[in-house]
Amino acid sequence: MLSNTHHVTVFGGTGFLGRNLVDRLVRQGYRVRVAVRNPRPDLFQDTDNRVEQVQTDVRNPQSVTDAIEHADGVVNAVGLYVESQGATFEAVHVAGAQCVAQQSVISGAKLVYISGIGADTESASAYIRARAVGEQRVREAAPHAIILRPSVLFGRNDAFLGSLSVMVRMLPVIPLFGNGATRLQPVYVEDVAKAIETIFSGHEP
Repeated sequence: MLSNTHHVTVFGGTGFLGRNLVDRLVRQGYRVRVAVRNPRPDLFQDTDNRVEQVQTDVRNPQSVTDAIEHADGVVNAVGLYVESQGATFEAVHVAGAQCVAQQSVISGAKLVYISGIGADTESASAYIRARAVGEQRVREAAPHAIILRPSVLFGRNDAFLGSLSVMVRMLPVIPLFGNGATRLQPVYVEDVAKAIETIFSGHEP
């Protein structure tokens, strides 16, 4: 059920969480703009023209401003797990997160930022450190932003369970990572999508 949020821009809307979120928002009656670096015309074809894709650079303020024009809500679900020459953790999860937060405040849109579980500036992982610094930049730029830290996501056509199923079929035994001390509590992707939509519907707990 809609509140005052009728148009949502989803950065990273072609990723695993993004696709599930867009589908849920459309089912709930929202119009959605998917802002991504590389639009995918093969996605969102059966949405009654309620979804549009726009090519966006999250580090470019004008590009971000154009993507969130007329949006009541903004979700930054951009996820980068492997760096390349054109995309680094700092550029995407720090500078990009800050840019989206700043432009969301200027536009007056409600912002939900998807970070990562265990975000820590002291982590040995460059990815985890960047997530933590990105959160800091978002808080500074948009104090009223809602930051979510989902664990490993699972659901239909996910990479996580798909990889596990391959291991089960191919290996005689399943290795215990970290000598069995590593703890992992996956979260269902539809639950995260529902939580985000609930924030925009005005019925968050």
